[in-house]
Amino acid sequence: MRAAGAEAHITELLRGMNALGGYPMSLVCTAEGLLVATAGEATRSEVAAGLTSLFDDIVARAVRDLALTQIDEITLIDPRAGRFIVRPLTRTHEPRLFLVVLAPPDATWRRNTNLVARRLMAILAPLLAPTS
Repeated sequence: MRAAGAEAHITELLRGMNALGGYPMSLVCTAEGLLVATAGEATRSEVAAGLTSLFDDIVARAVRDLALTQIDEITLIDPRAGRFIVRPLTRTHEPRLFLVVLAPPDATWRRNTNLVARRLMAILAPLLAPTS
């Protein structure tokens, strides 16, 4: 699949997940916060993408200070806006990509993000380079 076709397919997966979970926004971005695809509310998508740049810092502190060895996602909670879920999609490919979802305060997300993450990687893995 070509990159342009992949972006459209990724956006459609995100839209479907948003509709299923009642999420106002979801996106895929790089570790530096560059958007790959986004669906839903556009005004906060760049800010949400920027949250991914904090992921490595938080993980490093969790490993160092709490001896946590496996972190599968980070959730930032705002009582009014809901939860920003930042979830790495790639660990063994470059560039590193993340799924970011804004879930309302009372919404569930784990099953939906698990399913979409697998589907996203089926699309993205052939387009990415393995890390050395």
